[in-house]
Amino acid sequence: MQKFDVIIAGGGLAGLSTAAHLVEIKKDIRVLVYDANQIGEGASGVPGGMVNPITGQKATLAWRAETSMQMLEKRIQNISSYSGLKLSYENGVIRPAIDEKLGKNFRSAIKKSRWPKHWIDWLSPDDLARRIPGLKDNSGGLFIRKGKVIQTPEYLKAYAAFLTDRNVTFKFGGPYNLFQNTDWVLESGSETFTAPVAVVTSGHKTRENKYWTELPMKSVKGQLAVYECDEKVDTLPAVSAYGYIAPVDTHKLVVGSTYEHHFHDENPDDQGAALLDQKLAELLPDLYTKCRYLHSWSGIRATTPDRLPLVGKHPEFNGLFTFSGLGSKGLLYSEYIGKLFAEHLISHTDLPNEISLYRLSKYRDLRKLAKEKQDQKAK
Repeated sequence: MQKFDVIIAGGGLAGLSTAAHLVEIKKDIRVLVYDANQIGEGASGVPGGMVNPITGQKATLAWRAETSMQMLEKRIQNISSYSGLKLSYENGVIRPAIDEKLGKNFRSAIKKSRWPKHWIDWLSPDDLARRIPGLKDNSGGLFIRKGKVIQTPEYLKAYAAFLTDRNVTFKFGGPYNLFQNTDWVLESGSETFTAPVAVVTSGHKTRENKYWTELPMKSVKGQLAVYECDEKVDTLPAVSAYGYIAPVDTHKLVVGSTYEHHFHDENPDDQGAALLDQKLAELLPDLYTKCRYLHSWSGIRATTPDRLPLVGKHPEFNGLFTFSGLGSKGLLYSEYIGKLFAEHLISHTDLPNEISLYRLSKYRDLRKLAKEKQDQKAK
């Protein structure tokens, strides 16, 4: 039996960022990150992850976007310096206006949102054509300078190596059993790990954990397709339009994502690949003729009703926490929320209401019920 201070079940963006900030706040803390598979698999391991701080048809600034972006950029720099790898493409993100109504929304967004300086510009049709030649239905669009694309599997693997050098322990071993004895116990095969604190960061599979079946999350399947192109594409900005098209290497693009609320399994399928192929052909018809389909990828994201993650302590079981539901903004939010969560675990600081479990009336009621039960036992 191996003893730790914190067990983190899940080695994606939420799990790694939480582990990183725990050891940065308290250097002697003993942290185990356990994953049923390997680092870089699952929804966090999307081949090319786009970081876009705007959201919705009205192009509003994402929740606490400036701090989130600053912390992510600092982490990317640290991991890149540590690994010696190029892990991101800093070419910005284009949000094309496919009609005049959307263009009006976008131009209004520049004035209404309190954008940090030099983050966003409106591009005329001519300006946009110079940045992305051949873009279909060009009515102008937004250029988000801070947008970027991250080679996510490579980033996550380098992140895990970085944390291993900082005394975070990683274990992999398929399905596990998590239960409370005096401490929390995680059993996998012949190995047993214990800690007073357990954190479940398993994305959409968090709801498969018997303690977290009530979390209000939906599973959404996303498929991506990877293309190899004759022309160099690594200087192109990412295009965000009903999904995205983004460079992930000198001659490679990813095209994504489908948003499937009803699906039979987690594997890529021909229907999804055909939809993505059609997207590339319609948005960039000239470039499409110079690209060849290589392969597809799929993953299941966990989304919440308000599209912000669920973070916090279980209302009944002491020492049990979750950090789940990052959805499509996982790269943007993971570092900032990981820091807030680590501070909450170590110093018991309050979490912002926007991400707390207890912003949901159901969990407020469960906490109240649990407290009433504890009070009755104490009498």
